[in-house]
Amino acid sequence: MSMTRQEIQDLCVKSLEEKMVGTTDKGIANGNGFYQYFFTNFPDLRVYFKGAEKFTAEDVKKSERFDKQGQRILLACHLIANVFTNEEVFKAYVRETINRHRIYKMDPALWMAFFTVFTGYLESTGSLNDQQKAAWMALGKEFNAECQVHLKNSNLPYVH
Repeated sequence: MSMTRQEIQDLCVKSLEEKMVGTTDKGIANGNGFYQYFFTNFPDLRVYFKGAEKFTAEDVKKSERFDKQGQRILLACHLIANVFTNEEVFKAYVRETINRHRIYKMDPALWMAFFTVFTGYLESTGSLNDQQKAAWMALGKEFNAECQVHLKNSNLPYVH
């Protein structure tokens, strides 16, 4: 099933209604919960979190660092979902995200892999249906495509 940019945006935004950012306990827990899920289900990727390579979900839950990091990742997801219909702004945000992450020397394949992780998190909390998952993966495909173009144009490793 092919979806329009507007349909993708609407479905992604809807999937985030229960995953709002914010300073309330629930808002903080939403973001921290992503990293609890991440550290439990993708332990091999902990290497990208200097000083937290051996963290468990319980360590993450008690970590102010991941309270803040969780807010950043959720905010980023809200932003890309909400600007998806504005293709130039979406692409600019993708490029800016790459620029901020250059120092971590991430495997370029991880940009698409993120959306598998993120949709897995949403599914694990009951916040995602099949249509919304398809929308996130479609958004992720476009996100990744712009990532790879920008990585290539920046003379950085990219997925061919």
